[in-house]
Amino acid sequence: MENSFSEHSRTSSYDNLQTDSSDLSKVAKNMFQKTKDYLSFEMNQTVAKNIELMKRTSEDVVVTNEDLNQKFRDLEPLMKELEEIETTVNKLENAAYRLDAYTQRLEEKINEYVVQKQQPT
Repeated sequence: MENSFSEHSRTSSYDNLQTDSSDLSKVAKNMFQKTKDYLSFEMNQTVAKNIELMKRTSEDVVVTNEDLNQKFRDLEPLMKELEEIETTVNKLENAAYRLDAYTQRLEEKINEYVVQKQQPT
């Protein structure tokens, strides 16, 4: 009974494997190189996306900082005006305390004068 595979085909496949070991090595090296290239590409893509995200974030920070600086410049005259108002209020408060002290002394003198006028001499 004869095998469905001939003796020739079995040895030829085996011989092909032996003779193809250098080709197999080349294929393996090629596969590893392509895998390395693919992984490098993927890593570079990820890094590029992260860099782009950081770039957009930093641009947003710059815009926000410029907006805040502009708002501060817009508020600066109002803050100076508030400082002037505070200085004026402090002066008015000081004047009110002095006026209160003067009116108390004046009231005391008037009361002394009224008391003296009411006493018989």
